[in-house]
Amino acid sequence: MAKPKKRKKKPGYKPPASTADPAALIQAAVDLRSALEATSDGAAWGAMQKALLAAKADSAQVARAIMGRDLTTLDAILAVLQGEEPAAAAEPEVPDEPLPEFPGEQLRDAMKAFRRRVKLTKLDHESKLGRSPLTSGKDADFDSIMPPREFPEDIWKVLVQRGELEQLGYGFYRIPKIKQEF
Repeated sequence: MAKPKKRKKKPGYKPPASTADPAALIQAAVDLRSALEATSDGAAWGAMQKALLAAKADSAQVARAIMGRDLTTLDAILAVLQGEEPAAAAEPEVPDEPLPEFPGEQLRDAMKAFRRRVKLTKLDHESKLGRSPLTSGKDADFDSIMPPREFPEDIWKVLVQRGELEQLGYGFYRIPKIKQEF
């Protein structure tokens, strides 16, 4: 059976403008939010994501809220869409637990492993393998990675506290910009 031919778009073609009312889209997202809980199934979160994107919310913030199943970020996005001033994010009162002490040698080894992981990740990203032999590699455009799992999570927090790493959230860390130049 032959494939149907694809129709070419004529020059100057523009997709039809959306006729949906922005206020109705925002109201639909608010209605979905009232039924949404952090433990809801993936379909409910997916419907919420579609509703927010249709209402022209910031896609990066929507992705962060949906992937993290973060209801407070979701409420802030909805507040911005409704034209309200988003409520100041109240930081939960978490007692500052002292971080464990690590020997200097272990901290040095962790930093060495982190730098090695960054270097290998960049080399892998920039390699020519899997691309046309006539083109060069692609520049690595990322600035953070997830640290090696051979070390406990607390060691990365200690390195952040010492200023050797920056924590970007969601388990990603990077070498501070000032230290990257040297």
